Amino acid sequence: MRKWMIAGAVVIVLAGGGYLGAQAYSSQRFDSEIEKLVTRLDASPDWRVTRDDVDSGWFHSSGRIEARYMAVAQNADPVVVEVPYQAGHGLLETTLNGEAQVRGSGGETLFGDVLASPGPMTWTGRFLTREQKLEAHFMLPGFSQTVSVPTQDAAGEITAARDMQLDFAGLSLDLEQVDGKVTVQGDAPRLRMADDQTDILIEGTTLSGTFEGNDQAFHQAMSLTVPTTTVTPADSPSVVSRDVRYAVEANLGAEQLVMQLQANVGETRVQDQSIFDGGVALTLDHVDGDAYRSLVAALDEHLADIQAAIDSEDDARLQTALQPLRSSIQALVAGSPHLSLDSLTANSPVLGMKMRGSGELGVDGAGIEGWNLDTMAADTLQREVVRRLEGRLTLEGAPAILMMFLGLPMSGNSLQVELTDGVLDVNGQQIPLVTLLADPG
Repeated sequence: MRKWMIAGAVVIVLAGGGYLGAQAYSSQRFDSEIEKLVTRLDASPDWRVTRDDVDSGWFHSSGRIEARYMAVAQNADPVVVEVPYQAGHGLLETTLNGEAQVRGSGGETLFGDVLASPGPMTWTGRFLTREQKLEAHFMLPGFSQTVSVPTQDAAGEITAARDMQLDFAGLSLDLEQVDGKVTVQGDAPRLRMADDQTDILIEGTTLSGTFEGNDQAFHQAMSLTVPTTTVTPADSPSVVSRDVRYAVEANLGAEQLVMQLQANVGETRVQDQSIFDGGVALTLDHVDGDAYRSLVAALDEHLADIQAAIDSEDDARLQTALQPLRSSIQALVAGSPHLSLDSLTANSPVLGMKMRGSGELGVDGAGIEGWNLDTMAADTLQREVVRRLEGRLTLEGAPAILMMFLGLPMSGNSLQVELTDGVLDVNGQQIPLVTLLADPG
């Protein structure tokens, strides 16, 4: 009997030690993942990310992550994002919860002071120890308030200052990270923007995306879908668009960057009349990978100076700020980037239009890497680039108003455009672009 009691005690001690060891491992792995996340975010030159108020334990942990966005205009204070968190550690998973608040230079909060929301953004989540998987659910609070829109000057058309009513029903966002892959799913049920001229209602918006890799090599995909958009001008019937979709996918490998974009607008109606539907698909490829990485690094390093120059509206200052990017842009063009219009559709029963199109535009970059941009005059550089452009565009079912604008016979509805050696050919009519650049008068 005594031997059994001793054996039982040993088993209990071992089991207890194993349990505590597992708890220690779970909390340590969570703390390590949080530290890696902070370090990865802080590596960006635009952000300064730190973690403080850390209290690490076997069963409970807490802390606060602070992110400061540094790429702001000159003499402006950084925007601060505060994320305090609480964590409860179990054998197989750690549960999380916390809040997130954005503060301006004067200490005003985005959720509460700037936006009349009931509280900050809240989030819950869990970290699965064995799978090394992080799951999080974010809730952005809704708000309803009147904001002042300043006077705007767009293309010479001045819009007077006005008040606008914003009604936002909130946003939910689900995030999952495992094996270096991040998946995002979001829903925004309702956004309304209204002033004395127009009422815009956007309903049922969904967002999804995946991200893998880093700034050296990655695969990214993002899509946005808006089932219903209703625009109601003052004293006019509503314009209702269905199934507005936007999707972009990008792959950066050792050799090149490839991007694909798709945008579609479902049936758009005014009262009982269908007025439009259509879509476009584009592909950008032959973008030199090293040149792209170099350009992104230069942008990250000099973004604050470029933004300050833009804010100053000083052309000379902007040219100076963009100078460090010139060699990267030159290398990018030397790689002969290519843009394809994979498909274009535009249908309008009202206009009697059923248009289909395709095309491409590229640049012959051979030898461009040897150009001396410091000695080439701006007009010479412009002409040489135009000479190297090659492209085509085919439109079947082009609307009569487009043919009239181009000075073409309205009897036909096919448009053929070609560009080569600086000459633009539109349905057989040639326009020497290089000559126009040489003599703009």
